[in-house]
Amino acid sequence: MKRLSLLLLSLSIFSCQQKEEKPDYSIIKGKVENNTAETALIQGHDFEARIPISEDGTFTDTLRLKKDGLYQIFIGRERTGVYLEKGQNLELSLNADEFDETLKYSGDLGSSNNFLAEKYLWEETNTDYKKLYSLSEEDFFKQLDSDQKRMDSLYATHQIKNEMFDKMLKEDNIYSRAALIENYQDAHRYYSGVEDYQVGSDFYNDLKGINYQDTLAFRNSMAYRSLLEIHYNRVANDETYESGNDNHTLLYLKKVDSALPDGFAKDNLMMGHLQFWLKPDETLDEAYEIYKNSNPDPENLAELTQRYNQLKSLTAGNDSPTFDYENFKGGTTSLADLKGKYVYIDVWATWCGPCLREIPSLKEVEKDYSGKNIQIVSISIDEEKDYDKWKQMVKDKSLGGMQLMADNNWNSKFVKDYAILGIPRFILLDPKGQIVSADAPRPSDPELRKMLDALL
Repeated sequence: MKRLSLLLLSLSIFSCQQKEEKPDYSIIKGKVENNTAETALIQGHDFEARIPISEDGTFTDTLRLKKDGLYQIFIGRERTGVYLEKGQNLELSLNADEFDETLKYSGDLGSSNNFLAEKYLWEETNTDYKKLYSLSEEDFFKQLDSDQKRMDSLYATHQIKNEMFDKMLKEDNIYSRAALIENYQDAHRYYSGVEDYQVGSDFYNDLKGINYQDTLAFRNSMAYRSLLEIHYNRVANDETYESGNDNHTLLYLKKVDSALPDGFAKDNLMMGHLQFWLKPDETLDEAYEIYKNSNPDPENLAELTQRYNQLKSLTAGNDSPTFDYENFKGGTTSLADLKGKYVYIDVWATWCGPCLREIPSLKEVEKDYSGKNIQIVSISIDEEKDYDKWKQMVKDKSLGGMQLMADNNWNSKFVKDYAILGIPRFILLDPKGQIVSADAPRPSDPELRKMLDALL
């Protein structure tokens, strides 16, 4: 009888434990003021949910997450990191006009996510990368330590009691710090102007405990993914610097291919790099073959093969795709109108910071090559709603060359034909309308002048 009682007691305890298990789903709710986006997109850990936003700016959905951890939530052009956990619900509110400044969270994970929102906003407001990377090595590390103490103090004020979140945050802090260290040498060269700068022999000592082949961490942590991308870029840059070999994309692919086993991490790093850095130049075929032979995901290979075939038609000597766009000065201008001249094309937009930073250098190039057989053409891919903004900027900044407006922003045929995924993008054509370079050097790059001097 005693044994039976113990058995019944055990079953009773087990039953209670079963009832206390948290659900395998989470509910997320949101309210967006001044909303213009159609959906809220949540991504991470091989999970994606696109949630419709109603006319009153509200959205809600039941998420069946694969893993607990940091996810990305996108609303319009804005995005932020958000911590999600199975069985734990979250509510958020924000004003789309002041996204980061107005983010507020409540619910089971409110405290954790309010800390993250405050952390991201502090970093965005207080991190001056030019200043940080211009520091000496000693002062650079002091600044990293000071910033971490500030975050530790902020974390303490939120009184978060979530062991899983705490563990994740500590790991991500390590990865984020390592990424800043990995970036230092190249960034210091750029900001200080000392192109041959080399860090001290003990500079990377803090990174000795980092495993750069942790494929599980790669799946679970966006900070670790970012670290690996930066690390292998740094390793490729170091070899580029030491050997004088400027084929960075090939070196990056080879480093990743040899360091990581076939699978998700390797494929993600290589595909992510090639989506933007597979170029229609002399490295095109070799870069594609390296990826093709790395046992990639079939869907990714099919996508890259399609892009590869498109880029093949954009290599030097091929006829350029054409355009016929509105000219700021009136009427329209087509590529055929410019036959007989070298044409240097700048694809840009008024909202693009890197595009605007190239304007002074572009003006200098136009001035220095004035009277020579070259026409500079700037093609804006601004949306129709920013048409007046484009016209005003051309006027206010006294933009030279030939100022054109594409007919359908990113979906304009010329942009699609050149497989442009990011701007600014520069293109150089010869007097016959044939491609010299579909991805030409920027005006600020000395290589552009070398290229033009050899042609003109």
